[in-house]
Amino acid sequence: MTLLGRLGILCVLAAVGGAATGAFAQLAQGPADKYIAAMDNPHRVLKVDEVIAKLELKPGDIVADIGSGSGSFSIPMAKAIAPNGVLYAVDIDQKMLDHVAQRAKDAGITNLRTVLGEYDDPKLPVKNVDVAFFHRVLHMIEHRQAYLDATAKYLKPDGRVVVIDKNHEQSPNSWMWLNQSDVDTWMAAIGFYPAQQFAVFDDRYFVAYQRPYGNSVLLKKHAAKGN
Repeated sequence: MTLLGRLGILCVLAAVGGAATGAFAQLAQGPADKYIAAMDNPHRVLKVDEVIAKLELKPGDIVADIGSGSGSFSIPMAKAIAPNGVLYAVDIDQKMLDHVAQRAKDAGITNLRTVLGEYDDPKLPVKNVDVAFFHRVLHMIEHRQAYLDATAKYLKPDGRVVVIDKNHEQSPNSWMWLNQSDVDTWMAAIGFYPAQQFAVFDDRYFVAYQRPYGNSVLLKKHAAKGN
């Protein structure tokens, strides 16, 4: 995630007389065109193809790109799950969603749907999601536990919540990141545990969380240990 984030939710520092208070005090929204320009910067390190390959997305999957921004992941993910899968691009800024919808139309993609989410709920229209994908977005959400709680209700029993973000020690001078240990704690509170961890990025973690149900990787690992 570059600059101020794909989701468009900015946890900003309140200022008094020009001095920051040092606490997350309010939410603010910036112009969509500035986000789009930043997100479409060709110098961003996204490794989209590698990420999609690691997730093993397949035709027929239902995927929610939470904080879809300019569609950097939405568009190729929609292609990966076509023709009968559905990609839900979720954002709180309608202009961002309009941009993604136009990109999809221009690319001839017909299996992408845009969803106007809320601050504490992605407001997905279905409850059979295979993957809820957060690429450098979760740290920009104010009520992270609440948002994850809300997201979980839209997933299949063995659906995955995928988080790509950065630990504080990897960027010690920035308040924008969050530690994987914190994400592990929030996910465990709703019955999700790290099922897969991928070493794709040098400067951020990439983790898929699941509950131990159905075809969960967690159950497969347990069965393998039993043998």
